[in-house]
Amino acid sequence: MEENKNSALMPSLMSGIYLAFALIVYSLLMYLLDIDRESPIMYISYAILAGGLFWAVVSYRDKHMGGFIEYGKAFSSGFLTGLFASIITAIFTYIYVQYIDPGLVEEILAQAEEEMLADNPNMSDEQMDQALSITASLTSPVMISVWAFLGNVLFTVVLSLIIAIFAKRENKQMA
Repeated sequence: MEENKNSALMPSLMSGIYLAFALIVYSLLMYLLDIDRESPIMYISYAILAGGLFWAVVSYRDKHMGGFIEYGKAFSSGFLTGLFASIITAIFTYIYVQYIDPGLVEEILAQAEEEMLADNPNMSDEQMDQALSITASLTSPVMISVWAFLGNVLFTVVLSLIIAIFAKRENKQMA
């Protein structure tokens, strides 16, 4: 019964919603300010993700676990938060690519074509068409959302493993 009281599911869901909101606002701000996708300032989103995960784990520890949390519980809290945020941001990514910035796919394909020509100037038109066809299938709005989701989940796992090291606080009196 005590395990359910201290379940990380609902606190992580709420933290995931807040984190997703912060990431979406940041993404829209970068779009509105016309910041290039390749700009180093885009990496701030990783800092937002890391900070949000840390906040979620520490908040869960302090509000729901009485100030103490084991490594595994800290990891699961961070992971669930990141998973919920990743689901929400993947949905947003689809909407963004499909409706807000539909030219993004063409921009990615044009950049891929430039890079292919730069890397292999002797590429035939047939080879170029085949390569661009494969690239196009991997850069549809759905696929971009899937890749964003998988990338965020992977990054969440790594960050949660690291954050749990610093957020854990074991109750020495109970041992």
